[in-house]
Amino acid sequence: MEFLLGGASSMCAVLFTNPLDVLKTRQQLEGELIAKHNLKKRSYKGIRQSFLTVVRTDGVRGLQKGLPAALLFQFSMNSVRLGTYQTVDNLGWTKSTNHPSLAPLLSVFWGGFAGLASATASCPFYVVKTQLQAVTSGSYTARFQHHHSGTLSAFVNIYKQSGVRGLFRGYPASVTRLVVGSAAEMASFSVCKAVFLRYQVFQESIVLTALASSTVAGFFTSVLMSPCDVVTTRMTNQAVSANGKGLLYTNIFDCFLKIYRSEGIHGYYKGFVPMYLRVAPHTMLNLTFWEFFKGLHEQWKI
Repeated sequence: MEFLLGGASSMCAVLFTNPLDVLKTRQQLEGELIAKHNLKKRSYKGIRQSFLTVVRTDGVRGLQKGLPAALLFQFSMNSVRLGTYQTVDNLGWTKSTNHPSLAPLLSVFWGGFAGLASATASCPFYVVKTQLQAVTSGSYTARFQHHHSGTLSAFVNIYKQSGVRGLFRGYPASVTRLVVGSAAEMASFSVCKAVFLRYQVFQESIVLTALASSTVAGFFTSVLMSPCDVVTTRMTNQAVSANGKGLLYTNIFDCFLKIYRSEGIHGYYKGFVPMYLRVAPHTMLNLTFWEFFKGLHEQWKI
């Protein structure tokens, strides 16, 4: 049940936050491996311009590009991530009665472990989601677009071209992204929740506690995860050769190095604003729905 509750909560959250994920993906891919001073024209500069560009080129529906894949990604990722973390928390592995000071480190470790498991389960859906979100009918400065007609078509096309390996393109980067993000999110959420529950106002409201804790967790998650997120998007969306090998990046280290050499530190934080605007409310909604569903489960034993 812990796994089902985690997946359901994330699917509810992504319905609200997918448009920001689309904007984040477009910004991360714009001007790929081009120095900032050499990028003469930008279609996705800032939230407002990015929003207007998507609406002009793809219509209002463009803001929900890749939604079916995003729902599948969120369910597979968070059902495993939150379910795993809740299971080890129920077993008492995230706490130490003999050494209470170790609790934050245990939360980081098990949050990272949950991120590793969830990255493995959700990687194919992330690949499809990213490639669908990157496609636009308008002028676009990304190096490559995968023209899939839909979610199912994307799975079929990727498999035909590169086999199972294609569905796990960028897997090391995806693992790094989710391990860092999950460790930061779950650890900060647990610590903040424990701090807030010391006060009467939070003890009286599960939702208020979850909102406050997840707001802080979303901040730490977005700051620490952004470089890994950019690398994952780039490796996932890159063009491939006839035998399925990436034409721009050979591995995660090559991607990190090429971005730094071409775009500097700035390249690691492309799309940071929509990412934060997405991660913070998504984390808030996800963990709030999670706490709410757990409360219903405890109350009704469903």
